[in-house]
Amino acid sequence: MKPTVKHIIIIALLTAIVVTFHIVRRNSTMRGIESHIAEDGIGLLSPTDIDSLIVLSHPHIRQTDIKDIDRKAIAETLKQHPYVADATTRLSTGGKLLVDVTPNTPVVRMFYQGNEFYISQQGTCMPLCAKKFCNILIGNVNLSEPLLANTSALNLADTANHNQPSSLLKIWKTACFLNDNPKYGDIFDQVSIAANGDICLIPKLGELTVILGDTTQMNTKFENLWAFLDQGISLVGWDTYSVINLKYRNQVVCTKKK
Repeated sequence: MKPTVKHIIIIALLTAIVVTFHIVRRNSTMRGIESHIAEDGIGLLSPTDIDSLIVLSHPHIRQTDIKDIDRKAIAETLKQHPYVADATTRLSTGGKLLVDVTPNTPVVRMFYQGNEFYISQQGTCMPLCAKKFCNILIGNVNLSEPLLANTSALNLADTANHNQPSSLLKIWKTACFLNDNPKYGDIFDQVSIAANGDICLIPKLGELTVILGDTTQMNTKFENLWAFLDQGISLVGWDTYSVINLKYRNQVVCTKKK
């Protein structure tokens, strides 16, 4: 037998095996779910939670043939969950449904208009988690604004929407900055909006208020604050001042306690 003919036969046999395997695989029942969640540091969702969400929305999935699994529908179902930012699905060669989830990351726990919820770094509002406590900023607003009919529908990252509550936008941008810069973020417990619209921060140590003003020049403001904390307040103590005001350009204005 000529080598070329032998090679053709081998290739044909391998192709037949692969096609047969593919047909058998497609007509076999799914062999389980394997979920993976990208690490976000908070962990409101577990792989078991993802598996439960899939089974709850697709109750017969474990008895479904692989060829009949609607992976796109499963991913879209997961994306509807307020704790999920993105989800993708694929099938393993062994017949498992592999699920990859990117979670929403809460950056502030809001008390707003009688409601309590998280705001995520992605700009969405999330209900509180009964199973896990989040050690994150506490936010509140001392400014009167029109009542929101449905906070869960908010998407603060939607720049095309010009009717977003200004106070929540300020708190979200501040919380995101502090989350991205733990050097500064680890100092603070609370963020609030004063009656005049100023952003105010409460440190974990001492009884004082840091007035940020607005969300412009955040890096500069916090660099100035850090320099003052390093060179000034560390010498006289946290209890010396009642207010540290950063709202004025390139200035740190302090008010001593009476």
